[in-house]
Order: sequence, then structure tokens, then C-alpha cells
Amino acid sequence: MTIIRTSTCSLQKKPHGKPDRQCIAHCSNGFRCPRAVQTSFSTRHKACPVPYCERHLKFGDDALKVYQHPKGFGKILVARFNLPKGYRMVYHGLRQTTGTDPHLDPDEDRTLWFYPAPGFEVNGYLDPSPCPGSVLQFAANGGPQEVANIRQNDRSFGHRNGSYGGMEYEASMSIPAGTQLVHNYGSEWWKDRPELKRSNVGTDS
Repeated sequence: MTIIRTSTCSLQKKPHGKPDRQCIAHCSNGFRCPRAVQTSFSTRHKACPVPYCERHLKFGDDALKVYQHPKGFGKILVARFNLPKGYRMVYHGLRQTTGTDPHLDPDEDRTLWFYPAPGFEVNGYLDPSPCPGSVLQFAANGGPQEVANIRQNDRSFGHRNGSYGGMEYEASMSIPAGTQLVHNYGSEWWKDRPELKRSNVGTDS
């Protein structure tokens, strides 16, 4: 598995009480992207836009890399650089209004419930499948003997009833370059797929 460099990404602090103005992704040189967030909302709105520039919204954070799992578990997500604890990432996609979308493959369902602020009540779900830049959709669920290293926090992006949104994740520990990003899909995800067996997803390289 090729790692570009072993520098540590900077921790992207969120402006207190304000939306991000600068893209929170990192570029292929290991430094934070200097570009502005692609979309801006009126100050009348309490919602914040997905905090990526146009390029990183379309192609994904360069601090992360999608690989094919060598043992046949599909695609996985790997840190290209060292990620500090608290490193911010956004799971983003098209907002849908029903969980019974006939176009969704239940075995490849990467949708995520959308809880926009204020209120944090469920407002449909996010479908990242048509959005290749939404690379968190490829983060695996750790196995029975593995520990999750990313988690969802309470930050949301996008308008209630809007067409696009995101939920923020963060590194729950320092993640060395070359390490898979894994999280917990939740008990309901596994309950709905009794034919699947939860397995360790670690690799030898």
C-alpha cells in the first residue's frame, strides 16, 4: 500500500459560533487546503454549508485514500497522512426523503440519517453513492476484535428539507498514515442484514 508522505495533518478548528469559511480538507502536499468553502449561506440561516471547496467536494479530502480491500471486503478508506485526534471529515450526499428508495442496493447501502440543526430531528437520509468525493462512505465497520477510530459528532451541514447535506465525523484517536478508517455502522444495520457475518477487516499491509 503506497503512502505519499508521513507528515501530520493540521487540526481544523471550527470558528466559534460561525460556519467554516476555509475548506477543511488537506491537499496532496499534506497542507490544509487554502480555498474557500464552495457554498455560502445567508447569515439569516442557522445551517452551515458542507465545509469543502469545489475540488474537495467533488474528489474528496486528499488526506484520505480509497483502496480495494485485498481480502475481498470491497472498498476501504485509508489515511494517506498522519491524522491527529479530532481531525474533521464530512459524510455528505444527496438528501432523500424515504428509506425505501427502489434504486438502493441493500447490500451496498451506505446511506446515513440526516439530523440537521437546529433541533437535530431526523430529516430524511443522505445518499453518498452518486458523490465520489464523499469518501467516508467507504470506511469499513471494524470487526469483533477491532476498535473504531472515527466517530460521528453532533455537527450537521445543509438546510432542513434541502437537496444536499452532511454529517461531521472526527478521528477519535491519532491515526497513523497507512491505517484504515473504521467506525461502527450500528446494531440496526447488522440486524437488517442477518446473512452478513461481521469480520475483522484489518490487512497485513
